[in-house]
Amino acid sequence: MIAFTRPPGGTATAAITLAPCPPARLDRLAHLRQLPGQYAADGAEMIRDDAAGISFHEIRRGDEIVGCFKLDPLYHERHDFARAFSIGLRGVLVDAGSQGTGIGRKAMGMLGGYVRARFPRAREVVLTVNHLNPGARAVYLAAGFRDDGEDFLGGARGPQRIMRLAL
Repeated sequence: MIAFTRPPGGTATAAITLAPCPPARLDRLAHLRQLPGQYAADGAEMIRDDAAGISFHEIRRGDEIVGCFKLDPLYHERHDFARAFSIGLRGVLVDAGSQGTGIGRKAMGMLGGYVRARFPRAREVVLTVNHLNPGARAVYLAAGFRDDGEDFLGGARGPQRIMRLAL
């Protein structure tokens, strides 16, 4: 468990943890919201994703769910830039009320160990991030993701950069 106290410009917070969200409890994520102009879906929209193999995961501050993300072990079947040993990271969402407090940075910093524990055969996490979202790109870079200059042009919300995290 990683705990942090006072992020720059933020307030004191409880420990940040990552945990699976059981399919029968996806409603726990429906309250999560983006700020206007952000590129991920709100929680209520995100939980409608019923693609085969996808699992939902909570980002918690103490006992409070403040974000979520999806892991996709079949990402390589959906995107030719992913490999058979890749796990796709999709739909990362930190609730609007918790943004700017370091939660996203802490959660993404914990992601490698979290994925390794759940997918021991995986060798990387791969994601796409919208070109118009430099804040998210900076969070991923700080968490150890690599940007090799590859673009994905098939995104519904415009051109995206492909990023990879070695496990």
